[in-house]
Amino acid sequence: MSYTCLCRFAAGIVASCAGLMAAPAAMASDGADRADSVASANRIMIGAGAVFTETPFKGEDTVANPIPVLSAQFGPAYIEGLEAGLTLEPIKGPISPFASTFVAGRMTTARDRQDFSVDAGIRLGVRGELGELTAEYRHDITGEFDGGEFQLRYSYPIDMGSLRLIPSAQVNWLDQETADRMYGVTAAQRAKAIRKNRPIILPVAPITQAATNFGGSLSAVYALGGGVTLIGTMSGTHLDKSIYQSPAIDQRWECATVLAIAYSF
Repeated sequence: MSYTCLCRFAAGIVASCAGLMAAPAAMASDGADRADSVASANRIMIGAGAVFTETPFKGEDTVANPIPVLSAQFGPAYIEGLEAGLTLEPIKGPISPFASTFVAGRMTTARDRQDFSVDAGIRLGVRGELGELTAEYRHDITGEFDGGEFQLRYSYPIDMGSLRLIPSAQVNWLDQETADRMYGVTAAQRAKAIRKNRPIILPVAPITQAATNFGGSLSAVYALGGGVTLIGTMSGTHLDKSIYQSPAIDQRWECATVLAIAYSF
């Protein structure tokens, strides 16, 4: 799973914290908590955490990256981690549709390829007693790789007092440019590994086809009181054959854990 997806996980879970502390019985999770809080008071949550990623690349162990935890809501405008945008919820009821437009940062996770770019996208969703279903499309707007990604995601929050559990499942369709951006190995990446005397030097290995990845996660949010919340997420992504057949990839699964603490005020 890309660093961008992990930051979106953390951001969505932080948004869920706000829903948990404001209304423990509310049905909300991931990005749609922004829709749930459009009509509520403005909020700000800050904190820090870490993402531990088991990348699928040969010779790479678990990669740890610090992440800032930032969640802010001002009417329909929001900031969630590396994502900022506007959410509109025209109808509030047992079944509530919503729509978001956003810009979001994207980072790769390969050890010797820490590239950053920015996507713009739209997210459509519906939520109710049976959970939440969202569909989103995002596309690179920086000209770094000119690729796009479509995601379909379902989640169902379970409230248990101060604890909220959020199981989810999703499928991501990556076009060839995006798949290559996230899982390909470039000549510059290989040269950097040689300069650093890595024990395993990956071959130059572009991804030449589009990919469909399936994944799921289990997130937990625990309100300690006093505005302090603990956040945890475990996730896994099953990589498409077009990625796994690369000579630089030796695992079919990409797994990650997010641990964070946040404070709301």
